[in-house]
Amino acid sequence: MSKSKKLILGVTGIRSEYDIMSSVFGAIERHPALDLKIIATGAHLSEAYGRTIDEIRADGFEIADEVHSLLNGDDPACRVKGLGIQLQGLVQAVNRINPDMLIVLGDREESMTTALVGAYMNIAVAHISGGDRVVGNVDDQVRHAVTKLAHLHFATSAPSAERILRLGEQPERVFNVGNPGLDRLLEVPELSSSELSARLGIEISDDKPLLAVIQHALSTEIGEAYQQMRATLEAVRELQLPTVLSYPNSDAGGQQMIRAIQEFGDLPFLYTAENIPRLEFVNLLRRASCLLGNSSAGILEAPLLKLPVVNVGNRQTGRLNAGNVEFVPHDVAAIVAAVKKAIYDTDYRAMVAACQNPYGDGHSSARIAEIIASTPIDEALLIKDITY
Repeated sequence: MSKSKKLILGVTGIRSEYDIMSSVFGAIERHPALDLKIIATGAHLSEAYGRTIDEIRADGFEIADEVHSLLNGDDPACRVKGLGIQLQGLVQAVNRINPDMLIVLGDREESMTTALVGAYMNIAVAHISGGDRVVGNVDDQVRHAVTKLAHLHFATSAPSAERILRLGEQPERVFNVGNPGLDRLLEVPELSSSELSARLGIEISDDKPLLAVIQHALSTEIGEAYQQMRATLEAVRELQLPTVLSYPNSDAGGQQMIRAIQEFGDLPFLYTAENIPRLEFVNLLRRASCLLGNSSAGILEAPLLKLPVVNVGNRQTGRLNAGNVEFVPHDVAAIVAAVKKAIYDTDYRAMVAACQNPYGDGHSSARIAEIIASTPIDEALLIKDITY
């Protein structure tokens, strides 16, 4: 590593967030003025969630430290206790590595701990996807809190950038770069239906509809997570379409959802996976006829693929979308009707095919790397002020 380069330390805690950040990490690593190291924490180190730290290594990134922090359970206390453990481990790792800048995405534990470490240790923090608005989950409060702690803001859309400014952040810190999660959709090689079938273990045909399901628990609806997952799976059973389901993340309520998923394990047309690697996941979205559940992928990335989405429940409510999303309650009949519309209604599918993604063009990562490289790390960056 050259001392003339800025050392950027990325912090990642879960597969879904890493899949978005992987393009950013790659752009940073390729930039001639930057060096990259990564701290892996949270669900990445858990066998229950596919031990996805191995994917980070397979991508060729240097893992400078592993911070074990996941307390896997449905008690809300587990998540905040894990955050405390993560914070202590991150302090030690950052103190040893001594980076010039920290970079993190979103609204999970690792974003909060990274921002706190940077603010207290006087290290610049670059935050991706601040300013987004999602109603009904703790993520919103965490995301806005991280914005107030971070030094550089990489917004994924114009409304999000404006929201950051309305939080009192100085304009020179705010950049609307688009969503880097789109970048992987352009970078990942295409698999044929037969290749994808062999990798996933389910028959996928070009002339038959394919349903993808990703559903997570809400922090404000933990006690309802089991029944919410069952409603979605009852709809899947009624639809009888080839279906690929990816397990929920490690949030409280996830274990209840997994219990519900296992109760439907005998459906011959349902394939379930603890973790779907990026190559298979992107190709699944490319070939899916509809994405069902409540994943942010339906909001952020699906429009680039012209993919219809059925979003179930309150997660993602209020978030900017391209018009490719139908919002429905946790009701079997409503879910079935919406999926059928998404797959079989030719007028609706034509409307989705014409939608414009408000989250960028798939070239965000290079913009982020260039802004980081060209931003001096000095008092003007590190000493923040509020604009009102």
